[in-house]
Amino acid sequence: TWEGYNGTQWTGLGGGNPWSTHTSDGSTSLTVAANDRYFIDTTAGAQTVILPASPQTGDQVSLLDLAGTFDTNNLTIDRNSLKINGATANLVLDVEDAAIQLVYTGATYGWKLTNNN
Repeated sequence: TWEGYNGTQWTGLGGGNPWSTHTSDGSTSLTVAANDRYFIDTTAGAQTVILPASPQTGDQVSLLDLAGTFDTNNLTIDRNSLKINGATANLVLDVEDAAIQLVYTGATYGWKLTNNN
């Protein structure tokens, strides 16, 4: 894949890093980086994704319910002390086949949904 340096780190060009699959029994969490894209499989248990601690404005993260099991085994998006949609609470995805994209807008509103399917 093509990458570019954003002044802090190397990231994928053209929409983000390549898609990766994450499967866990819920005993470990996944810490994502700027422009990461993950298929999340919660078949074996609920999972937690931790957003980047020091994102830059415009950084994005995409997550998709691979097995259609978020309604049975939720995905918690840990805000990592930053806001999500202006709120100081984690986001829980509990809808089967959900797919979301978040973009970091700055300290006031934090991570905002740009795509919510």
